[in-house]
Amino acid sequence: MLAKATILFAALAAVNAMGGHLINTGISSRSQVQDKMGNYAFGYDIKDGKGATNSRSEVGDSHGNKKGSYTLADIDGRARKVEYVADGHGFRAVVKTNEPGTAASAPAAALIASPYAAPVAPIAVGHAGIVGHGGLIGLGGINGLGRGLNGLGLGLNGLGLGLTGHGLALNGLGLGLNGYGLGLNGIGLGHGHGIH
Repeated sequence: MLAKATILFAALAAVNAMGGHLINTGISSRSQVQDKMGNYAFGYDIKDGKGATNSRSEVGDSHGNKKGSYTLADIDGRARKVEYVADGHGFRAVVKTNEPGTAASAPAAALIASPYAAPVAPIAVGHAGIVGHGGLIGLGGINGLGRGLNGLGLGLNGLGLGLTGHGLALNGLGLGLNGYGLGLNGIGLGHGHGIH
């Protein structure tokens, strides 16, 4: 018994030696309400001893509709706030953040507001044509036909043949004597001279 009393008094003396200051481990609060019909609301707020915070709140009704948000803020300045709705139209969220690696995009219809630029997709360019200017025979358009000397053919996925022809196309093919080709989503970007 004497040993237990000695340990207790030693612990009290140690607390007094620190001046009675305890380490701040943070503060938190929470709330929750629910009725018999299935309607509910809950939330919490947490701030740790170093200043980082996080919180969440949500309300729901007896039909399964939900609306809520959560926030995170770190002591280094990174922050995120997500507001969401889940109902008969699906789940929708809006994310506001300054976190690195969160370039603006909309995956799964979630809107993200970020100071970082979205990535730019490379452009694929190839030979094919929307507009074809062909010589003797021009076959172009969507199942369209054009013919004659220095004739004009317009189209998507079209074929043009001719003398001194020029072609510009989308997913098409242009052939000709002294022909030029430029395209989108084709193979390569080129300039060619045919037989003179």
